Amino acid sequence: MELRTAAVLLLFLCASIFITTEAGLIPNCCLSTRDKISRIKIKNAQKYDLQSDAGPCEVKALILHVGKKRFCLDPKLEKMVKRGMRKMNMHGPKQKSQ
Repeated sequence: MELRTAAVLLLFLCASIFITTEAGLIPNCCLSTRDKISRIKIKNAQKYDLQSDAGPCEVKALILHVGKKRFCLDPKLEKMVKRGMRKMNMHGPKQKSQ
């Protein structure tokens, strides 16, 4: 009987943790940030997001998505990232010559 009660309590605890996290997922937060990044990575970036320190994450960060990688940057680099991505959008991706 005690084992069954312990199992039910453990199940309840796991369910409450699962429900309380955002959308049932454990957040993927940046734990630290860089204050430098190459222009090539900025030009190859698909998008960027801003991470707030007000939610489950403890660090403010600018997350740059390059391919399958994520780079955690200092939010002060947002102007540089916007400018670099804007230049890429204006010129467009390079076309392969046939």
